[in-house]
Amino acid sequence: MPQVYRAEQLLPGDYVRTGFERFSADGPRAGEYYARIEHVEHVERPDFVGPDTGFGLDHTVKRLVAVRIQGMPGPVLLRAGDHHVARAIDEERQRWDRLHPTWPEPSTAMFVGGKAQTELLWGRTETPGPEPIRSSPGSEVRRRPRTFEKRAGALRVGDYLQTQTCRFPAEDMGVDEGFWRVEWIAHLEGAALQNLLADPAWARGRVTLANVYGISGVLVIPETSVRVLVVPNPERLRNDLDGPWRERPYFQFVGATVPNEEDQQRRDAVLRSPAQADEADLYPSAFSDPADRELFLNGVQGIRPVPASQLPWPHRLSKCRHFPRVEAIEKSYPDDWYAGQVAHAELFARLTPEDFAACPYHQGNWAAIAEAATELAAAQLAGDDERERTAYAMEHLDKQDRQWARALVADPICWDDNHDSLTNGQHRTCALRAAGVPYLPVEGRHLPHASKPDSVDARTHAQQTVHGFWRDVLTAVFGPAHPLVKAVPLLMRFPILRLLLSSARERRE
Repeated sequence: MPQVYRAEQLLPGDYVRTGFERFSADGPRAGEYYARIEHVEHVERPDFVGPDTGFGLDHTVKRLVAVRIQGMPGPVLLRAGDHHVARAIDEERQRWDRLHPTWPEPSTAMFVGGKAQTELLWGRTETPGPEPIRSSPGSEVRRRPRTFEKRAGALRVGDYLQTQTCRFPAEDMGVDEGFWRVEWIAHLEGAALQNLLADPAWARGRVTLANVYGISGVLVIPETSVRVLVVPNPERLRNDLDGPWRERPYFQFVGATVPNEEDQQRRDAVLRSPAQADEADLYPSAFSDPADRELFLNGVQGIRPVPASQLPWPHRLSKCRHFPRVEAIEKSYPDDWYAGQVAHAELFARLTPEDFAACPYHQGNWAAIAEAATELAAAQLAGDDERERTAYAMEHLDKQDRQWARALVADPICWDDNHDSLTNGQHRTCALRAAGVPYLPVEGRHLPHASKPDSVDARTHAQQTVHGFWRDVLTAVFGPAHPLVKAVPLLMRFPILRLLLSSARERRE
């Protein structure tokens, strides 16, 4: 676990966290997310920051902490609060970092009102710097993605900016290590630079302020060249687009202007070098199944009609009044992660109409409920307010059924295509199956234009599930050509025979 310090407690020599969860099959590397602080200064009552900055700072900011970090294109004005520092870093890397600083020893502070900080402050007793350890190198990267340079002022939201240019040994760095997505951009020019910088000439005419994923503060970059990826890892990009973005600044900078996004895109199109045809293919994939990768890259999230027979069977209906019967059936099954779901399917195939009627989840017109919920979800997706109002009213349903239908949209059954279990809505799925509803409104990730198989009757689907499970068990024990593989119907009809099968498996093992 990393050590946690308040921003004011950080010191030169600490390795502060500068990245979070690089989505890649080759990462993270040892020490990747941490970089060495070279200089720290405290800025008292900064005039360049306005009020209402968030993070509990509802009034004028009394103090900011600025750090210069090895490998970064500019200093970072840290957000208030806790920051993670590494407890241990490879000893050879620490030695190399000390001998190859990015920032010269400052003669004065960088920011107006800043003062260098090198002494321990309240609540901190540990000396700066992590414990030296020996780290094992990662696998070698034979080819790295293409990058190109542009002026910092041309950075745009969505760029993957190189914020860490070095980590010893360089050959151990991950395929796209050190590049992180830009989430917010603003510029400071002219008089605004006089309020920010002790030496405005350092900015070279303009400062670019950036929120960059992984950096817990605002990166301050002079008008110099920066490096960005031509083509990000498509899997990482998809993951990042689905994740949280910080689209607002940590601080309100006096005089800051946000560039026009369309102008930035036009400038980028001129500057960005063309990608090679196989550029995206050089990134190792985190997926072994092409279907899972396709769903991850091109899937969308939302409610769609799913064939009931495509959904997994419940894995634990503990609130069902028939659950003791499921547990009794499961005891006849081998120790297998899938056995609980198959036992639920077996019970479903055995339940009578009277059994279903005894469960409160089965009280309702579930065919009408499913139809109304599907229409409501479709109206919301279409953005048709009038259609949504009519669909939400559900005047043809009674009060209880109306509540069930609305809940199928507000608190939906949850399942992603190809996944092996439901994450919400097991009881309602059972009720819909028992009512013979062929297509269920289900929330989850899916390919919007993928064809769906025809739905199979629920009881037939349950019997097919049980039959397939025991066929696979017998095949694994005796081999696919053994005559006993044809005994699956007997195992389904006479569960006592499963005990004999269990003994046979133990003898073979």
